[in-house]
Amino acid sequence: MMKTTRKILKMLSLITQIGITMLTSIFMCMFLGLFIDEKFSVNLFIPFLLLGIAGGFRGVSILVRKAIQEGEESENDKKKAE
Repeated sequence: MMKTTRKILKMLSLITQIGITMLTSIFMCMFLGLFIDEKFSVNLFIPFLLLGIAGGFRGVSILVRKAIQEGEESENDKKKAE
């Protein structure tokens, strides 16, 4: 029971981290683009928005890769213990 609860909580935390990473990257770049638009009258909103989306995907891919590696390491440790 305890192991399944721990797995569920790990998955929920990973999903939360993915959402926060994606939204933070997009909103930071979006607001930076809007700020530059208003301050300098240069139309950079769309490029900064696309940059935020790309940065969000990069951050999410790093998070997922780390989660996969940790899962594989824990499986290897279980096999060695047996």
